[in-house]
Amino acid sequence: MPWRRPRKKVERPIDVSKSIEESLEEAADGEADEDLVELAELDDATVAEAASGEPDDDRAPTELGDKLRGVLADAEREGLLRSAPRGIAMTRERGAARSEDPHAPRYPEGDVDLAVEAARGLRLKNPVMTASGTFGQGVEYAELIDVSRLGAIVNKGTTPAARPGNPQYRIAETPSGILNSIGLENPGATEVARKYGKAWAELGVAVIVNVAGYSVDDYVYVVHEMTGTPGVVAYEINVSCPNVKGGMLFGCDPDLAAEVTRAVKAETDLPVIVKLTPNAPDVVAVARACEEAGADALTAINTVLGMRIDTRKRRPILGTGSGGLSGPAIRPIAVHITYQVAQAVSIPIIGAGGVTNAQDALEFLMAGASSVQVGTATFADPLAPLKVIEGLAAYVKDQGLGSIRDVIGAALPVRED
Repeated sequence: MPWRRPRKKVERPIDVSKSIEESLEEAADGEADEDLVELAELDDATVAEAASGEPDDDRAPTELGDKLRGVLADAEREGLLRSAPRGIAMTRERGAARSEDPHAPRYPEGDVDLAVEAARGLRLKNPVMTASGTFGQGVEYAELIDVSRLGAIVNKGTTPAARPGNPQYRIAETPSGILNSIGLENPGATEVARKYGKAWAELGVAVIVNVAGYSVDDYVYVVHEMTGTPGVVAYEINVSCPNVKGGMLFGCDPDLAAEVTRAVKAETDLPVIVKLTPNAPDVVAVARACEEAGADALTAINTVLGMRIDTRKRRPILGTGSGGLSGPAIRPIAVHITYQVAQAVSIPIIGAGGVTNAQDALEFLMAGASSVQVGTATFADPLAPLKVIEGLAAYVKDQGLGSIRDVIGAALPVRED
């Protein structure tokens, strides 16, 4: 994301005469106004220009603007800045990226067959999607990259009602990864559908909604509220969040995971993907139970439970004590579980856990996954998912393969019929 000066903390009073949802929305509107002002300053634009995304041709150039343009031009000449492809217009108001030039340059993956079946009934143009909780609602990153190049995006975990999230601290750095305890902060299913549905439709990319809850009815409610939302092509059922109270209950028990799967399948005709937890006593048993209950795909895996201690304070760093470990540190665990699950089920698997480049993605594909999610890597490099796509396209070309599908399951033991 672009650098922004540290914001002065503004305490927004809560009006007790209003509901929590109304108060949260007003606070969010206030922050949105501040974001608009900061965005205008960053781009040397007026607030009106930042809001509309259209330049004011009558406005006189400023010294700051001239300096910014000079720095950007120098960086682009030196290859330090990846400029947007010609013909891609960014609509700041909606966070959308759309092609206006049918003759725009082709991307590296344009002439390579990267199409995969990510879930039963869900075919994607390439096997790279973003991981829930690392890509916001997708519209935020649309100002930085052409999200339409992605196979799909998975939105931030969505719950029945608005959640403020966990107490600070929420993130702690670890060797080759991070611990997070965000706590499923989101505005609630109804508001997510209302606020982001139209924007999703304009992004030009498939949207998979990540669904979370504390009861079977919670999961069903979210799916019901999201029904008909533009852009949504599937649901990823999060039965494995390790940083909210009771978050792993469903994912650790095969019977409970199956119960949630059946209930959600009865509520929607869209593909249902179940996200597995590595913290279950028997991940393979949970995977089989979900498949038998009708799951159309599985995501392997969610974060690994972990903790860091502040040795000076002699207390856990995270506000909730423990959290979910993600990043390259967990990739060997995720690849191993993917390898095990792939030999136990016949439905597609989405590999997740520490994917930072095409080689990482290939490990998951060869272990039996048909697609992958890129998560923590986007914090350091928003272009990471696109680089994975380009790397996979290059691999298919270099190896002389017919498609990326030729490598799926290549490392699995040969089955004896």
